[in-house]
Amino acid sequence: MVKINNYNNMNIPSEVKISDNGFVFNSKTGDSFSLNPAGLELIRMISEEMSPDEIKEKFIEKYEVDDLTFEKDFYEFCTLLKHFQITLQDDSLEFN
Repeated sequence: MVKINNYNNMNIPSEVKISDNGFVFNSKTGDSFSLNPAGLELIRMISEEMSPDEIKEKFIEKYEVDDLTFEKDFYEFCTLLKHFQITLQDDSLEFN
């Protein structure tokens, strides 16, 4: 099972810009991405420095998803964000 607390201290660097319609541009790498509404909501929560547990609670309540599914999807999303340098993280991502 993934421990969601491994995602504390994620932040979005200043060179990453996010539009209100989900367009993400990283001026450091030149990469751009489009997020769906749920992805945009997640990245906004991350940018507001919400804790992973707060994010999880809001998503489970709003989308009626179970804990395990949310944790798996959140892990995959955060891994992609880190891979494409959309977020920086103090701690490495770990499987537990």
